[in-house]
Amino acid sequence: MPALGLPYIQGALKAAGIEVRLFDLNIEIYERLDPAERDFWDPSHHFIWYEPIDQGRARAVFSRLAAFIDGFLIDAIGPGPVVVGITALATQKFPAFHLAARVKALNPEATVVIGGASCFPQYAPDEIAACPAVDYVVVGEGERAIVDLVGYVGTGARGPVPPGVLRRRNERIEEGGRRPLIRDLDLLPMPDFTGLPLDRYQDRRRIPMMWSRGCVNRCVFCIEHRIWERFRWRSASHIFREIREATERWGAGKIEANDSLFNGNISVLHELGGMLIAEGIHLPWGCEGIIRKEMAPGLLAKLKNAGCGYITYGLESASANVLRLMGKRTDLSVASRVIRDTSAAGILQKVNIMVGFPGETEDDFRSTLDFLTDNRRFLTEVNPSDGFTGIFPGTELYDRHLDFGVTFAPGMHYFWETRDGTNTLATRIERFERVLKHAAAIGLKCTYPGTELLNRDKILGDFHLNRGEHTEALRFYERHSARTGVEPDRIPGYREALR
Repeated sequence: MPALGLPYIQGALKAAGIEVRLFDLNIEIYERLDPAERDFWDPSHHFIWYEPIDQGRARAVFSRLAAFIDGFLIDAIGPGPVVVGITALATQKFPAFHLAARVKALNPEATVVIGGASCFPQYAPDEIAACPAVDYVVVGEGERAIVDLVGYVGTGARGPVPPGVLRRRNERIEEGGRRPLIRDLDLLPMPDFTGLPLDRYQDRRRIPMMWSRGCVNRCVFCIEHRIWERFRWRSASHIFREIREATERWGAGKIEANDSLFNGNISVLHELGGMLIAEGIHLPWGCEGIIRKEMAPGLLAKLKNAGCGYITYGLESASANVLRLMGKRTDLSVASRVIRDTSAAGILQKVNIMVGFPGETEDDFRSTLDFLTDNRRFLTEVNPSDGFTGIFPGTELYDRHLDFGVTFAPGMHYFWETRDGTNTLATRIERFERVLKHAAAIGLKCTYPGTELLNRDKILGDFHLNRGEHTEALRFYERHSARTGVEPDRIPGYREALR
């Protein structure tokens, strides 16, 4: 479905009377990829994007599509003074640097701004500001900072930069100071999707929304509570107005609450459900939430009548030991009750599962399999993460990885393992595939197709290549070639392993 961050930025700029155009270069590139390159967009290949484009394995994509990308940028930015904003998730930092450099090469008068999750203080905004092609970095929430920054640039960029903005000046990083979080989310303009190819996304009529920011939990593997600092929510009436706009302006056939948890404020959820029912709006919607005792039969019945057709619960594990290590406050008896009540309300549901968390034993893992067995009649499907408990910068788990007995492979935190050698990438892949096989055996639908990791040999080849084990890497790359029909030379990493 379409991105949500930039439509919020576009809405804020337009509300301030600033002319703006919005593009999705990501989907344009994806649609032009060779089949062998599309694995790069799979979540299990996040690690590839942590490499600089001019050195890493994504270089082939940008080199082959260089003429197209330049043509796209020329059309987008035009000549003369213009502010060009580029959004960057953590995995998009190096692509953003590449695009910033191309923007400057094509239009030296352009002012390049980078914002997005990669620019939050918990990541590396100073590193982004130090990129020679980047003029400014918006740190944290962007809706108000970008409006102030465009005004600042438009009036000659004199004096200190606005709060929430960094810039590189005379080889030094200049900060505008911290910008407080927006207290009242109801004051934000509605997101504006104008310019995005809404008919080309895989789910063509699904429009994303964000009903709140932050999370009430403090899971150690997640960065959400760190970047948002505290949980904030919108009023039911404001959410209701956006739902109406999604249908009337954007042609939404369904909506998706993109919150970390849609059920952080139960009273708002009750009120919103009542408003949707009273107004006769039956737009189907889905969401992701946490297991909590307040998800009771009465609320679930109201949500069903208000159009809620699907809930994803962030269970992650059914081991009390692993939940404790994760910092989750889930009561497994409550989890079983909520799952049964959600099913009784007629709402489809799935549970997220993370395998291989540091400290997870075989008995812990079996507890999760047993939980799925016990609840298979009530669950619609299970969603095992094929990110295999990735440990990412900015999270408490990353900062305290030594406390969890974790070491990182040289230069690559994705390929972590425990010091005692009992938990490696191979361990996590094996457990992931056991979840797939177990789900099939008990008749539980799984979001992942088949019973084996689709690109397992490619991932294991990358794993061994990163460890400098070239012989093992070649063995897995050649197995990947035999199974997929892709010539070895076209498999990213293969030529490097031959050296």
